[in-house]
Amino acid sequence: MTDEEEVWDPTPGDINSRLLERLAGSDTVAAKRLEPLACIAVGFPKGKTATFDGTGGDNFGGLNHGAQLILNGGAGRFAGNSMRSGEIIINGSAGSGAGHGLAGGTLVVQGSVRGGAAAGMLDGELLVAGDVEGALGAGMQGGTVVVAGDVGGDVARYMAGGKLFIAGNFTPPAAGAKPAAPAERKAVQRLLQEHGIDPHGLEFQRVSGGAVAAPPKAEAEELPELLSRLRLVPAVLKRRPRHPGLDRVSPGLVLGPGTGEPLNLTIPLLWQGDHAPQVASWAVGAKAPSFDQCNLAVIDLCAGTLPRRLDMERPDDLAQVVELVRQSARDRVPVLVRLPAGDLSGDMGALRTAASDGVILAPGSVPLEAALSAARGSGLPVLTEIPRASANDVLKLLALGAAGVVLTGEVTLNRLSKLGDQLAHAMGALGAGSASELGPEQLRALDQEVAALTGVPLAGYDAPLPMWRH
Repeated sequence: MTDEEEVWDPTPGDINSRLLERLAGSDTVAAKRLEPLACIAVGFPKGKTATFDGTGGDNFGGLNHGAQLILNGGAGRFAGNSMRSGEIIINGSAGSGAGHGLAGGTLVVQGSVRGGAAAGMLDGELLVAGDVEGALGAGMQGGTVVVAGDVGGDVARYMAGGKLFIAGNFTPPAAGAKPAAPAERKAVQRLLQEHGIDPHGLEFQRVSGGAVAAPPKAEAEELPELLSRLRLVPAVLKRRPRHPGLDRVSPGLVLGPGTGEPLNLTIPLLWQGDHAPQVASWAVGAKAPSFDQCNLAVIDLCAGTLPRRLDMERPDDLAQVVELVRQSARDRVPVLVRLPAGDLSGDMGALRTAASDGVILAPGSVPLEAALSAARGSGLPVLTEIPRASANDVLKLLALGAAGVVLTGEVTLNRLSKLGDQLAHAMGALGAGSASELGPEQLRALDQEVAALTGVPLAGYDAPLPMWRH
């Protein structure tokens, strides 16, 4: 992308940082010949105006903090994704997913939307001067949407709140639609006029959200408890025991070493409580948090107020969500993805492609220890989430392949200090100077079930049996 005088490096991070540098000394900035790159103008600050000529890529203006963004051209998918405040004006058409997760502000599309719109919308306003070719308002929870043209897909599917006003043709949902009341019609016309859309001759039908039936509770399946059936194997001769103070033993963990502010932990634990790292977690269907002051950003893919993220239409869309958060945080902090224990080995391809700084493995449909073992050797740091743990439990999880452990229960500083001391001594007793030197060979399974699920050698055998190798 170039402006009047300068050639830009065609990466979202470079473009955004250069624009923000200019906005630091001015309230306005203009950029010419925008290339269709993802995550441009993400998280721009309040009170600033940025004008772009060209084509916007996916997630243009995502997580906007209050800036006015004007795009003289078309945009890609998920324009204004999860914007919290401000105004985005697209003087062209937008791709599928326009207004996804909108939580405030106004998004104006002067053309049509090439797919669905307003999915998972929470608040704010979405105005479309043309047609919406796909579904409208899927999973919508609040806000106002005005479509001056037709809607080609389903309307109000899984919609729990908010208002849709449609002037063109559409198929009403089962709950029906009704003509906008006179006061609503005047308000909608005024809203369109204020944003340069001619409301002359338009008559609107109104669709409102209703109660969404809660999904039936799945029958709880008891998962086998595995940690207590694994034993740590102290070093004697094959591996030399180490002792803190005499030998180098460093159980620390660094997350996001390539970010501006890596998270350096002296022990491989994330905890809740005093002096814990500040974590900004973005839950499914929830308003995006601010990533300005956190030490760690987490994209939570466990089901929340919606059953799944509606801005992920295919597996590689996770990379777009990671980039969206990374640009909003200015590549300052590590970005992790949280997901339930399940087909982790099958999901690893998408997780690696997404270029996140790691994974948090939450309890799911299979034992954490088995899911963790399936991802062993993936090259991506995996942290295992459990309510509480002893030093031995932490070391067992590290030996199974975890990079660290997330404790969901509160931990006092006194307990944390004792746990760190115990970890260092117990790690040294295993012959390891760091977590990277731990592996399944430092464990023994007490029964065949645990050996099969984890790939750990059965006690009494030198190596995993062939059918249990992971």
